Amino acid sequence: MTARTLGVILCDLDSYAVDDIDCVVPGAPAISANPVGFFENPASWPGIPVSYAVARGARVERLVAGDPAAIDAFWRARERLAHCSLIITDCGFFYYARQSGLPAANTLTSSLDLLPIAATLTSGRIGVLTVSAPLAARMLASDPLSPRLTIVGLEDQPGWDGILTDDHAYGNGWDLDTLRGGVEAVLERECAPGGRLAEVGALVLECTLLPEFRRTIAQYTAAPILDIASFALSALGAGFDAGAGFDAGREPGS
Repeated sequence: MTARTLGVILCDLDSYAVDDIDCVVPGAPAISANPVGFFENPASWPGIPVSYAVARGARVERLVAGDPAAIDAFWRARERLAHCSLIITDCGFFYYARQSGLPAANTLTSSLDLLPIAATLTSGRIGVLTVSAPLAARMLASDPLSPRLTIVGLEDQPGWDGILTDDHAYGNGWDLDTLRGGVEAVLERECAPGGRLAEVGALVLECTLLPEFRRTIAQYTAAPILDIASFALSALGAGFDAGAGFDAGREPGS
């Protein structure tokens, strides 16, 4: 039986010394030193062989602007992962690639690819939690589901305001506790009565850092939560194991 494999397309960061790396056996060297819960760490995908391809030219700041050169880099990286059962990306703004209209079988460019599923879960509003509401609103302006979306951003929170920079992998003033605090502050405000997310029927997590805080997010909303990480784990047979991978019950600071 052929093993299911996951391919992950990565934004172009200076911290990546190689363009491609296969992490198909336990303990294989990772492409970065980021901890479990980050897409770059193969231990975030327990029991699943993972191959990585850096989309050289898809610098973060160019990607979130929808630069055609950054989108072309996505397609080149995807070709290098054609052997994988499922391909995902490490940035929700790769969703811009959908605007090309090219076929992308077995590929999720973003958690935003799950919006049609969210639309089947509720007849009401669909929440989108994102690293930047203005940028996400611009990207989704022509989406068929745009009239039903409530987009809430984290751009005003400490740490999150530096994530969309080309050097964010080096720290750039954030750590997991800081990011978690920003998520909690926004959800406490927006999920309270009268808040923008208080009445949504489903919540989609755009930023790929957000699955790390999925358990925290679930404390603030009863709406179904959709994200690319839990979808990939389930699709490839690992399920969403609360004891490994993303937001695995770790206490702040651990």
